Amino acid sequence: MTEPEKATEWLLALKDNPDDTKLKADFTRWYDQTPEHARDWIKTVHTYKLMGETTPEFTHEWAPQTITNNTSIHPGTKIDFFKKQKWTGLAIAASLLLIALFTETDKGTADFSTGQGENRSINLADGSRVYLGPHSRLNIDYTDKYRGVKLLEGQAFFEVAKKVEHPFRVMANGTQISVLGTAFDVNLSNHQTAVKVKEGVVRVKPDFSTQEDEILKKGDGISVATDGSYKRFIISTDYVAAWREGRFVVNDRPAGEVIDTLRRYYNGIVLVHGEGLENQPVSGMYLLDKPDIALKAVGQTIGAKLYQITPWMLVISAN
Repeated sequence: MTEPEKATEWLLALKDNPDDTKLKADFTRWYDQTPEHARDWIKTVHTYKLMGETTPEFTHEWAPQTITNNTSIHPGTKIDFFKKQKWTGLAIAASLLLIALFTETDKGTADFSTGQGENRSINLADGSRVYLGPHSRLNIDYTDKYRGVKLLEGQAFFEVAKKVEHPFRVMANGTQISVLGTAFDVNLSNHQTAVKVKEGVVRVKPDFSTQEDEILKKGDGISVATDGSYKRFIISTDYVAAWREGRFVVNDRPAGEVIDTLRRYYNGIVLVHGEGLENQPVSGMYLLDKPDIALKAVGQTIGAKLYQITPWMLVISAN
């Protein structure tokens, strides 16, 4: 068999040959070759995730027949999933089309980006510093009047150099964060934008809100939903951006937000199945170098069952 060259080809090869140890070793070597390979793989599995959240038209032809419950996750554990199903040529074609569309729309210009599990420190021209979390993208837009950045995806911690004449602005999914000189964290998920302040004062303006700006001080946080609604909370400054030290600390946060963050560290696909699961509150501290254990803990907290479909696909399900 010719060795795959692209992430999409690797996905199909691994799907068709789940027990091929040499193929898995070759994939690991390919994945580690360049950051671009890692980023392409993450894009592909995220597209596959999106497909999994859509009810297929040809369920009777390519849906799994049975899935065995596996509440304990062990590295390498798998369920004979793909052998119990056959994809039609139409299903495979649709998969490749979705992957192509996702990759194309995700090629937006980014001045700085990171791959799965990768952190990056960026020194800006004005003396400010940005710590970019895994699977994140950031654009810089400095002008004569203000210092602007746009967080397109992921998470970033900002240490802003004070310049009274040039405010520092962060745009994140429609939410504007304005400061003069301070330190704060911004985390984008599928559900909301969270801002947490470690030092100084931050002004937050949800783009959809007609209310006055929210002023956050040291230890304050705010979560802005996609519809512009928001909720304030208090957080220990020791826990703000603790991800830079490999810890993820949450207190009464929605499970969906927590899972979205852990996905950036997990080498594969994480699916959530079950109405209301993502809204369940979660508290705890999780080690980011062990995302599989962290995801298991979250699943247990919200009363879900975990299914390890393949070594690179995990399902958190209500039943």
